[in-house]
Amino acid sequence: MTISRRKFIGTTAAATLGLTLGASELFAKSKFPPIGIQTYTVPFLLGGYTGTDKSLDVKAGLKKLADIGIKELETVGGLNGLFHGYKPKEFSMMAKDAGMKWVSHHSLGIMGKDMMARMSGGADASAVRMLSTNLQAVVDDCAEGGAAYVICASSAVTTLDEIKQTTELFNKAGEACKKAGLQFGYHNHQSEFTAVEGVTAYEYIMKNTDKEKVIMELDLAWTTAAGKDPVAMFKEHPGRFPLWHVKDLDKETKRPCPVGKGIVDFKHAFDNSKLSGLKHFFIEQDGAKVIDDPASSVAYLKANIL
Repeated sequence: MTISRRKFIGTTAAATLGLTLGASELFAKSKFPPIGIQTYTVPFLLGGYTGTDKSLDVKAGLKKLADIGIKELETVGGLNGLFHGYKPKEFSMMAKDAGMKWVSHHSLGIMGKDMMARMSGGADASAVRMLSTNLQAVVDDCAEGGAAYVICASSAVTTLDEIKQTTELFNKAGEACKKAGLQFGYHNHQSEFTAVEGVTAYEYIMKNTDKEKVIMELDLAWTTAAGKDPVAMFKEHPGRFPLWHVKDLDKETKRPCPVGKGIVDFKHAFDNSKLSGLKHFFIEQDGAKVIDDPASSVAYLKANIL
């Protein structure tokens, strides 16, 4: 009997997701999941955002992340040859060899050409792999590499029509991920909490997607910047926030800074993590320049939160 590649990928990924989520239950004994990082934080270690800078040794960069205490990875990338320039299984094995687990991947939703050009790092914007144009390819690659989550990093929500298009895409992505044994989710910024024609994008997406197929990756910093209380959101939608971005914002500049040096109340969120359904969290610091930044975040979390 033969089995199709896609069915094989789906079956393998389903087992992987089960193992990942099952392992999360074990983490409950130590109260919180292991420390993860969104690789958008460290392009200076991993070949840039797209893996096109071959002067950087990605394998050595992963080792440096493991050395500061990182245990889980959430990747980002938009060009063909995702995962910092490596094929799915290659990157997954490199992470494993360094003592880490590749858990999640960020991809773009519906974006304008200007944003695509910025995200592609100056490369041909038409090569950017987005969920709106390459959904199944992204899902298949993540499943093949053993990642459990596909997350939309950002999508157009400035008009009601864009909000509706984005929500429709999320429903399709949720279904595609489910068939492959993965979980789809959405990572917020600040703009989703701004009212558009009487409704916020966040409210609309929450109400018009299946909570079993579309989970939320809550960015604690942008949520705080929008004047929202993460714990109040956990109470309103318990269990729907299994992934977090642990990011801080400088009090003066309001730009991302190392965790514990800004305005975000992490203790408040972590004390209520069970209510959110937390399974994985990823340190993220847009604009970090040196490994000392994420290392400082790891040290703060170990000393004050975990």
